[in-house]
Amino acid sequence: MRFEVNGQMFFVNFVPEEGRWYCYAPTPTGTQRVPVSMDAAPFESFTVRQDEQAKEVVN
Repeated sequence: MRFEVNGQMFFVNFVPEEGRWYCYAPTPTGTQRVPVSMDAAPFESFTVRQDEQAKEVVN
């Protein structure tokens, strides 16, 4: 998932080898990787159903 905050782009990705989510942000010297704090139970398998009729919004 990609998103923008105050003009800076970020993306979030799940790293299955570590069982963790990370937020990545570009910096002048490379990419900064920040672990995402989880308040809920550990990762559970789930499926997201995608609506093929829905339009994708691109910013």
